Amino acid sequence: MRRAISLSVAVTIAAAVSTGCSGDGKPSAAGSQLDKPGKAADAATTVRLAWNHTGTFFDEPQVWYVARVKNPGRSNASVALDARVLDKTGTIVGSDQTVLPNIPAGASFDYFGYLGGGGALDTKLTGTPNKVQVTEAKNAFGQAGAVDEPMLRTEELTLKQGHGDTNTNAPYSYDLTVKVTNSTHDAVAGGVTQQVVLYDAKGGVVGGDTGSSDNVPDNLPTGMSYREEWTGIPAMAKAVRAVYTVWPG
Repeated sequence: MRRAISLSVAVTIAAAVSTGCSGDGKPSAAGSQLDKPGKAADAATTVRLAWNHTGTFFDEPQVWYVARVKNPGRSNASVALDARVLDKTGTIVGSDQTVLPNIPAGASFDYFGYLGGGGALDTKLTGTPNKVQVTEAKNAFGQAGAVDEPMLRTEELTLKQGHGDTNTNAPYSYDLTVKVTNSTHDAVAGGVTQQVVLYDAKGGVVGGDTGSSDNVPDNLPTGMSYREEWTGIPAMAKAVRAVYTVWPG
């Protein structure tokens, strides 16, 4: 995977792998999925803005954001997000609606998205960005679990600081490799979409990326795996941990 002008806003989510920090302060791999579910309860899914940054992509303004979605319920949640970028007057200068697949009961997920940019497929912002709003799109597709988007399993993730051009104004660039296994009940065909969120030593978001893969096989049967590679992941500060997700589509 590389940061490229073919980046698409993610429409679903998938399994996560995180890295930890070794004793010498360098990023090191440590397998993990989504935040482990706690005690299930009947409660509504919540969405809040966890992080945002206004930078550039191919010399055009681009807003990056992370929406933290929590599902405290007893069953998988199907969630759609509305994201809006506002100028100082409160006027919308960029917007998007994103469909997330099943967030497990009791789990939370950090979704990385962006608006604007100068890539060939990006929609440029129509004004100067000042504020980001993220909300759940109510009644997007009926009952929880109505969208069947199971996650793919990821493991053996390595993260290291790189030197690749991110095509952004971010001062740091990171590379990662990961093993992806089709843990769903059907073969994956037609490609996948992925995202990565980068965190600092205190757990704060410092960057990330999202896009589609050039590396996934055209047909990935259930139980089979492939290796994924990302270069040039932009970050605004040093990262020691990465959470990676991948899903069909």
